[in-house]
Amino acid sequence: MSDASINANSLITDANGRVRFSGLSSGIDFNAAVDAMMQARRIPVDRLEAQIEERTAKVTALDSLRTLMTSMRTSLDTLYGRVSLGNAGNVFETKSTFASTSREDGGTPSSAANLIGVAVTNAAEAGAHEIEIDQIARAHRIGSLTLSSTSDDLGTASGGAAGSVAGSFDINGVTITVDATDTLLSLRDRINGANSGDNASGVRASIVSVNSGENVLVLTAEDTGETIALDNETGGVLAELGISADGGTTLSNELQSPRTAQFYADGLLDQDKWHSQRLTAGAALSTFGVGTGGPYSFEIRDASNTLLGTVNYDGTDTVSDLAATIDAIAGVSASVVTTGGATRLQITDDGGNPITLTGDSGSAIEDLGLTNRQLIERSSNTISDLFAGTTLTLFGAERGTTIRVEVERDLNAIKTAISDFVGAYNELKGFINQQQLADPETGEATEEAGPLFRNPTLGEIERKLAAAIGSGAEGVSAEFSVLAQIGIDFVNNNAVNDPLLNDTLQVDQTKLDEALLNNIDEIERLFNFDFSSSDPRVTMLNFTGNTSYSASGYTLNVGNVGSANERSAEVTDSAALLNDGANSLGATTSGSFEINGTAVAYDVTTDSLDSLADAINAAGIAGVSASVITGDGGGQQLSIVSTTDPLTVGADTGDLLANLSLTTESYLVGQANVDGAGDGTDDGTVTVSGRTITVTDQSGAEGLRLLYNGTGDASGIDLDFSIGLGAQMFFELDALLDSESGSLQAERDALNAQNRLAEDRVDQMLERLEFQRERLLERFIVMEENLARMNSILDQIREITEAGRNNT
Repeated sequence: MSDASINANSLITDANGRVRFSGLSSGIDFNAAVDAMMQARRIPVDRLEAQIEERTAKVTALDSLRTLMTSMRTSLDTLYGRVSLGNAGNVFETKSTFASTSREDGGTPSSAANLIGVAVTNAAEAGAHEIEIDQIARAHRIGSLTLSSTSDDLGTASGGAAGSVAGSFDINGVTITVDATDTLLSLRDRINGANSGDNASGVRASIVSVNSGENVLVLTAEDTGETIALDNETGGVLAELGISADGGTTLSNELQSPRTAQFYADGLLDQDKWHSQRLTAGAALSTFGVGTGGPYSFEIRDASNTLLGTVNYDGTDTVSDLAATIDAIAGVSASVVTTGGATRLQITDDGGNPITLTGDSGSAIEDLGLTNRQLIERSSNTISDLFAGTTLTLFGAERGTTIRVEVERDLNAIKTAISDFVGAYNELKGFINQQQLADPETGEATEEAGPLFRNPTLGEIERKLAAAIGSGAEGVSAEFSVLAQIGIDFVNNNAVNDPLLNDTLQVDQTKLDEALLNNIDEIERLFNFDFSSSDPRVTMLNFTGNTSYSASGYTLNVGNVGSANERSAEVTDSAALLNDGANSLGATTSGSFEINGTAVAYDVTTDSLDSLADAINAAGIAGVSASVITGDGGGQQLSIVSTTDPLTVGADTGDLLANLSLTTESYLVGQANVDGAGDGTDDGTVTVSGRTITVTDQSGAEGLRLLYNGTGDASGIDLDFSIGLGAQMFFELDALLDSESGSLQAERDALNAQNRLAEDRVDQMLERLEFQRERLLERFIVMEENLARMNSILDQIREITEAGRNNT
């Protein structure tokens, strides 16, 4: 028997799971032979897979390109003039503030940071404001008597019998129950528990412990300037706790009276009213610096300098005495008043006319601080409604100290935004340069070139961005129409060593700083979409990349402006009959009236305001609906609304309309056009919805959306706008990145679609190749089996022949 060498690599498993050795009988490694044939037949598959890999690399590169383009678009988001509430989306409206203090008396003022905090939004107007804080707001604070313990019952802790303090009282209308077993701690927690939910008391409680045997319950109002109201006492608990001896009317231990913030701003005057500094009514004038000699006097004159009266006084007079003397002058009133926790002498003209205090032979006017400056009052120290876009936080009061708050454009924020745009552009341009790296001699891609080499979509993007930067802003000053004029220019390609830097931008910091300091408005127009209207009733709501510049501008015409909402007089009961004079309108005559030409019948003896609204709705008037609503006065009123045509209500055959007393609540635009007939006749150039006018593709101003706030027709309204580089590039990028129509997405979708087809083809081809492989293996196996049988027969013949030879 001959030796057999078995190669483990020749081991195969057929489709039925049988294990065989390739070439065991024939000596031929048919497994290797089949692999070689399959490898040759797989060449088309390899070619398709290489194409898939190439397209996948392009898709990955396109995704990177999209990310960089998105970053560039984001960098332009605040640079293109986006319409936003309070100009929040416009970096050129970003503001910064600086506060300083001064005194006219030569004294040293406190630092502004110790007196006021200032925060501004983009809605703030650039300029300066002057403020003098006379008084800051304080929260009302009330204390109890001193209790010996926080854990003993209140009766024991207050020095009385155990369990002797029990009852209830109201804090701002919320009832607090006091149990005989309550301690100072449990009462504190119960009061704080009442300061929650929809009906919170607005008062918090705390315990101040001087030492273990001296503890005071303190009630503090949540809001400054608000009084803590205590009433409805039972069991005498307020008296037992040392808070109030008369059920809350007067306080036994008021730690801090409620105060409002009081201040002066921007030299505003209250011409018919003079007031003093904070003072005490019973204090002698000498307390404030008035000499004890006298007598002294000053005059009160009207706007024409006519003498109204002379005020005589001396230093021993009290403030109340002075008030009485002034009050005796005909046409003038004077009193000592307390408002917002501040007591002042107040002098007014009875007719509301301007008055002047002059000719003081003493010093009462100066020493009492009498002034006709407008005293502004707020309940809180945080004030956001004094200057637009500005929030003031008052920290301290200092009479005689003027705080100057300056608001100006934040040039640092603007420069940062411009620098971010340049950086984003350079990142994008560097990526494009990487993709396009070519051998300078052959023009073919280098090894470093990206998968988008000579890609038409990449070329389109590059051309459009270059055109946007190179073309310049439209409708702006020639001195500030391109980036180079403010210090942003392309690099000199001959001076850079890195090809990735070709055609990127560089910034001349000195030139940019100078432009920002001296020409900020021109820089804003260089970047922004800048709109103006000759009619202040027209404001811009939006614009798009389709909104085209016109050197001659556009003309808006608005017509058929009328009522969008009519409201009736208020009645007590909307279900009451219309002829009910006590609960409804008191109409007497039935009939009908018309709304936009459609008749609505009514019967004052059977209809109510509710059924009248139903009748209007049932009339089927296009775009018109009616309902009963709650009016500002708390009564019920009929509201008729139109969303299409202006409301025309009339032709009443009874007396209902006269009793309804309809008033126009809001208006809508019936028709409008751009560059058309002066009466606003619809010519397809705009669409109208309420007061909103949107320009269609029938005009070069396509996409411009306007709000008309007028109550009547208007014609010949000039609309002018310039389109800056920021707006041009933003919308160019926006179009390229559009997920439905953008060329970038289209290229990506096409590549993915090709890959899906190719992958399906590869799957089919691989399936056929596997089938062919199985068939070839089966044939080789059959051949092996036949050879094995033939070898077996041959071995038998040899054995027989050998046996015969041996026998012979």
